[in-house]
Amino acid sequence: MGENPDKYDYRKAQVPGPLTAETESKKAEKKKAQKAQKKQREKEQKEVRKKQEQEEEEKRKFASLTDREKRALAAERRLAEQAAAAGGGISNVKRCWSCGESLLGKVPFHYQEFAFCTPRCLQAHRKANVPPGKS
Repeated sequence: MGENPDKYDYRKAQVPGPLTAETESKKAEKKKAQKAQKKQREKEQKEVRKKQEQEEEEKRKFASLTDREKRALAAERRLAEQAAAAGGGISNVKRCWSCGESLLGKVPFHYQEFAFCTPRCLQAHRKANVPPGKS
C-alpha cells in the first residue's frame, strides 16, 4: 500500500494503512513503554507479596508464642517506645541485679524485688546474701 497507493481499493479490502518507519517506531516505543509498565507492575506485586509473606510469618511466630512471651514482647515494645519518645538512648533499661546485663528481650527471673538474667545469677545472688543465722 505504501508503494502503490492507487493500485487497489484498500478500504474495500479492509487493509490497514501503509507501514512506514514512523509508524513502526511509534509501535516499538509503545511496546517498550508497555513492557516497562508491566515490569514495574510485576516489581510492585512482588514487593506486596513479600510484605504479605513477612506479615504472615510474623503472625505465625506470634501465634506460637506463649502468653508470658507475648506479654514480655508487648512490655519490651512499650519500653522501647518510651525510650525513643524520651529522645535518648535506652538508659533506664531493667538490668540483671547480679551481672548488670540488659533484660531487654529476655524473660527475667525474679527473686523478691530483684530481677536476674539467668538462674545462675539468681543463685549466685542468693548464696552471696545468705541472712545471718542460716548456713
